[in-house]
Amino acid sequence: MSEEGLFAGRDSEFSQLRSCTSDVREGRPWTVLIAGEPGVGKTELVRRWLASPSIVGFSVLRAKCSESEQDIAYGVIQQLISPVQKELLEDFPLLKAPISSAAPPFEVGRQLLALIDVMQSEMPVVVVIDDLHWVDAASLHAWGFVLRRLEADSVLTLLTLRTVGRPVTPDVDEMFQRLMMGGANTLRLNLRGLDTNTVGKLISKAGGISDQIEFAEHLRQHTAGNPLYVRTVLAELSNEDLNGDPVTATLPVPSSLATAIRSQLLNLPLSAQALVEAAAVLGTPTALNVVSELAGADDPVPALEVAVLSGLLHWSPNDPLRHVEVAHALQQKAILEGIPHLRLRELHTQAARLVSERESWIHRVAAAEAGDEQLVSDLITAADAEFNNGEAERSATLLLWAADLSTERAERERHLLTAAARLSAINQRYARIVSLLPRVRSSMPCAKRSLVLGAHAMLRGTLPTAESYFAAALTEGQQEEDHWSGFMARVWLSSIRNFMGRYEDGIDAARQALAMVPNSSWAIAGLSQGLALAKGPEEALSHLTPVTSSLRQSTGSGIPVDAFLLTVQGWVKAGGGDLHGCVEDCRRALALSRSRGATAFPDYAYVGIATAQYLLGEWEDARISIGHAQDISSHGDGQAAAYPLECSVASWIAAGQGDWHRAEEKIRMAENAADSLGSDLATVWTAISRAILAQARGDYTTVLQNLTPLARAEAGWQRHGWVYWLPLESEALIRLGQLKPAAAAVARLTSTSQQIPCLRAAAAWLSGQLAEASREREVARARYEEGLVDLPGADVVPLHRAMLEISYAKLLRSLGLATEAGKWFDLARDRLQALQAIPFLQRNIQDSPASGDGLQAPADKRWLGLTRREKDIALLIGRGLTNREIAGELFVSSKTVEYHLGHVYGKCSFASRRELRNYIQKKGFLAESSI
Repeated sequence: MSEEGLFAGRDSEFSQLRSCTSDVREGRPWTVLIAGEPGVGKTELVRRWLASPSIVGFSVLRAKCSESEQDIAYGVIQQLISPVQKELLEDFPLLKAPISSAAPPFEVGRQLLALIDVMQSEMPVVVVIDDLHWVDAASLHAWGFVLRRLEADSVLTLLTLRTVGRPVTPDVDEMFQRLMMGGANTLRLNLRGLDTNTVGKLISKAGGISDQIEFAEHLRQHTAGNPLYVRTVLAELSNEDLNGDPVTATLPVPSSLATAIRSQLLNLPLSAQALVEAAAVLGTPTALNVVSELAGADDPVPALEVAVLSGLLHWSPNDPLRHVEVAHALQQKAILEGIPHLRLRELHTQAARLVSERESWIHRVAAAEAGDEQLVSDLITAADAEFNNGEAERSATLLLWAADLSTERAERERHLLTAAARLSAINQRYARIVSLLPRVRSSMPCAKRSLVLGAHAMLRGTLPTAESYFAAALTEGQQEEDHWSGFMARVWLSSIRNFMGRYEDGIDAARQALAMVPNSSWAIAGLSQGLALAKGPEEALSHLTPVTSSLRQSTGSGIPVDAFLLTVQGWVKAGGGDLHGCVEDCRRALALSRSRGATAFPDYAYVGIATAQYLLGEWEDARISIGHAQDISSHGDGQAAAYPLECSVASWIAAGQGDWHRAEEKIRMAENAADSLGSDLATVWTAISRAILAQARGDYTTVLQNLTPLARAEAGWQRHGWVYWLPLESEALIRLGQLKPAAAAVARLTSTSQQIPCLRAAAAWLSGQLAEASREREVARARYEEGLVDLPGADVVPLHRAMLEISYAKLLRSLGLATEAGKWFDLARDRLQALQAIPFLQRNIQDSPASGDGLQAPADKRWLGLTRREKDIALLIGRGLTNREIAGELFVSSKTVEYHLGHVYGKCSFASRRELRNYIQKKGFLAESSI
């Protein structure tokens, strides 16, 4: 009886899958995890489900993970998209060619989401990932990105996962949990062994008498109801065995599944045995002509038919290359264990000559004995070449094989640590590093060991610990003459010490790194960051601009390795008040990441964009940007050091709009992260966040409490943050009547505004406020009027401008110029309403100027009744974007946009898109620079 026919039971699971499929057809996505022990029927359940009528009319994307291919970054994603027409992939630059291992997972996921969005516009989509426990980390991150964004989509995801017999990797297991918790609807189907009745049905399907309950129970007890084990035993029983009168419970049953599989193999004709063994040795789906050549079969078709009928081999008749593979991993393992050692080595030796060079390495290693120095040397040479081509994952695999073949401890550890160090240095494949940590920690102290442990500490966000390891790596690298480790240690130390506020040490480490590797992008980043903190933006930009100028116009092919320097440059520009320049550079870095797979530090890029948008008055855009950054970091694709910064910026927007609970929550999250991080940058930003919240509440004592420590420093992150906190300090001192220190603070603000023009309005406003507090009304008026003159080319901070206009209007009204005052009150009101800056509107409500309704908070219940997602979509509609463009901005599908847009129309009683757009623009919710 063929494997095709031996299936029974799972009625409950099929019923649940049918229910999920019905929901998916209606635009309600589901993720189903099918879990169980090996051989329990996970893959078979999925295969039969895909062949059922319920899936008719679905597009199917399928991938099978393999232990031997875990080092192929995005290998699973490549399998998923392989059947997609090339024309459909043209709009997705990272997907239309082999996906670079350097490509950021969130960008690959973003484009994959957009591709599925296009596909589901034609028909629902089923995505199957089989043997998820062997998935490569990059694919897991990328698909996790997609799942977290499926809200109103016709997408069914089926995942199969072993519950036993798989490696336990904490970081990967954490990603599994995120994968299941990220989507809207998730279901876990735990497959267990078959019951006696179902085993009886299998006996009947195999040709036995249907009422042999005693034998069915005996077989169930012996096999624990494991379907693969049951089918393997039944395949070995003759019709006479199955139909004796009666069948007894004393029939011989193999003592283990492996024994049963080997027995099943030995009962096949020799030609079929050879074909099955060849397929087991090759290990992956392989063209029939290659399998037959390894098996020594001139005419493999008859042997293939027998092997497929036995259930040991699987092949697809629709596959033009007729790829063949062993049907189940447990079968493959049992078959390989049954092949004599010398013959197995010979088969691997022959296989190495039949497959590609990349595939040949695993066979050469399997055929080798420990101590094969020539093979170790070849592996190291190949590993170096892969690393130089940017393939750190593959390089690490080759080095780990070299370690396994080495007989000397020192050599084993050297290859192991080189592999781990390369994984930490390129693309930061931390999930795989974590799996190597026990072996790394047990190795003898050396530069690469310290380098790896430092990188892991950096991942965990413990900067002091990371610094100590990198400092040790620096010393050890000098002693061992390990120049690469010494260089990497200096690069890491430069970054860490800059974050910790020890920028002089950071600059020194970067200069040493540049002396070792001139023009290193990583060292330039550390040097520029340190110079920005020590001397200001201009000095930093002098080192960055020569490198980044070509990137800003880059249209070529290949991956621009320096792209992340645009993110660094954006941050430097933000500190110098060039807000639009910051946005432009960070967006350019993200664009290079999106189109060419470049490393852009996307979480930092989005934080940089959000800070600039906050000052530019694009608060809703800033909220979207910071949401992207938080999503990248919180799901394992970003840097731990960025998280407190993301929470801080989120709190600024919430505070400005009077959402005290959310502001407090985000600040506490930032403070908790900053406490464990040891980053001076995070500490400064959390202090600024507390001050911004206190300013919004009118609590100027708390403003000063948080800013006084910052005011003592003339450099570092405190100086970098001047653009955010200098106006807060001056305002608080004036409001508290501390006029002498206020005069000094305003003087510093005014002086700084000459180098940071976006602070000009704040300087004029607070200079005027100080003059009024000193009873110098004419001086105040002059200061206000100077500030109200637009400065060509300078960025404007709408909140500062509004407060300047309010102060000027109040002064004019006190001088009896009510009409003139009303004009300025109206301008200020429009700015604050566009920001939804409710606390600032409410604080001025008592002024009730003559021209109009005064500075009152917006009370449109329609707008207040929308969710955050609905507001985001409505705002982007107001900007004139299409649904697909909105989907791209928000990292969702166009179906999700349609779903939420329907809610907006219903809640606000809009009849058309034009009516909604007119409403958004009339209400002034869009910052002028965004329209």
